[in-house]
Amino acid sequence: MATNDFIRNLHNEVLARIISDLPAIEAIRTTLLSKRWKDLWRYASRLDFDPKGVRKLCGDDIDDPREEISRVVKNIENVLLSHKRNLISCRIVHLLSSCRNGDVEKWIKYLTSEKKVQELAFRCDDFQHQFYRRSRSGLGLNLPSGIFSCETLQSLEFTHYSIRSDSPFHHCHNLKTLKLYHCAISTETLEAIVSSCDLLERLSVCSSPSRLKQVRIFSQTVKTVELESLRSQGIYLSTQSLGVLVLHSMKFQAKNLVIHAPNLRVFTATRKPITKNSDNITKIAEILEYCTHLLTPVNYEANDPMEDLNLFMNLRELTIDLDLNDRREMLILCIVLQRCLNLHQLEINIEESRSEIEEATRDYSSVNNRLPYPETKLWEKMGLCDCITFTLKQVSIKGFKGKDGEMEFPRHLITKGAKLKRIEIWCNHDCSREGVEATLGLLSLPRSSIDVSILLKPPPQFDGSFGRWVSTLN
Repeated sequence: MATNDFIRNLHNEVLARIISDLPAIEAIRTTLLSKRWKDLWRYASRLDFDPKGVRKLCGDDIDDPREEISRVVKNIENVLLSHKRNLISCRIVHLLSSCRNGDVEKWIKYLTSEKKVQELAFRCDDFQHQFYRRSRSGLGLNLPSGIFSCETLQSLEFTHYSIRSDSPFHHCHNLKTLKLYHCAISTETLEAIVSSCDLLERLSVCSSPSRLKQVRIFSQTVKTVELESLRSQGIYLSTQSLGVLVLHSMKFQAKNLVIHAPNLRVFTATRKPITKNSDNITKIAEILEYCTHLLTPVNYEANDPMEDLNLFMNLRELTIDLDLNDRREMLILCIVLQRCLNLHQLEINIEESRSEIEEATRDYSSVNNRLPYPETKLWEKMGLCDCITFTLKQVSIKGFKGKDGEMEFPRHLITKGAKLKRIEIWCNHDCSREGVEATLGLLSLPRSSIDVSILLKPPPQFDGSFGRWVSTLN
């Protein structure tokens, strides 16, 4: 009863805001609650047309879910016409036929001109079998030139399309965020789109089904670039404003990586867990070798003003996948940290395992020949990194097994990190009891920082405390 009174006392504007967070199908169903709720959905600030909700609502009550889905998609236009206010965002998941018959173009024109929409997201799915079981990319998105030149449109997202031309983005002066997921697009088209969007600040490109010759981004406004699961011959980024760069599970030749981003603050380079099919994913260590100029990129020219000598100078947050048991990768990490002059936060994900190919081709001989001291003395002999001494505050190490090679880095941090406030060490799910005991030994080391907290964590998949997890080990 108290709950009913609470809801009854809420203003219509508040209720409309609550309804805005529901899928459009469920928002419209609120009209059944009472006379007061009859028109509230018409004033929602967000509409999410996801036909998948039909399955949740109808269950087994409908003989052919595809027919119901098709009917819902066909009624999108009627729902939009019945809606009473401008929209902050609208998301539409539709069938292939909606592209072929021109519905997508009509929706875009209406939403941008009549609804003054700020955020648009479209996903093209094939429901020929079951819900979301099969999706097609590569369906040509044929839209008029300048269709996205709406003054209010700030964010645009496309999933499962073939974008063959940059013309729909002509005169797109207000767009700030562009996300392309599973979209087939050429190097030239992507470059032209970025050039057309004068105020673009965030660009995300994920899992293009076509192979990009290069990822080339030249901009004075882009602040965040996220590239994931792309196949490319190389990457060339040149943007003074770039502050965040994310590279995840990329397949490209690291020697063709050139980055000019003097104001980079956040850098993330990770890859999916290693499997039999992931051998071609570029190793993060290779990316770092070229970023630090331990190896020289193919397109690098010594006198090229567009090339940064130290990409990491202003970096504040660094997230990378490395094997702390690999001597070569430890050397690379040491050199990276020497170039980080303002680093505050560091996260290292220790690669859980190596593929058979990587394991078979590991060669330590060249590293051993260059080290005139045992590998366990690496951090001691390489000297102090300024960032560890003066700026580093938080460190997280995941996938820890307590092996000898892994132990050296956290030992160095604890005993030399004068400004550290927090160190988190997440154990690997197959860490041995001996490894745990070695890890526990870190707690007894003398600490350079009187403020540092050392937190030992169980594997993320374990539901319980570190002590409880340790008790389960043999």
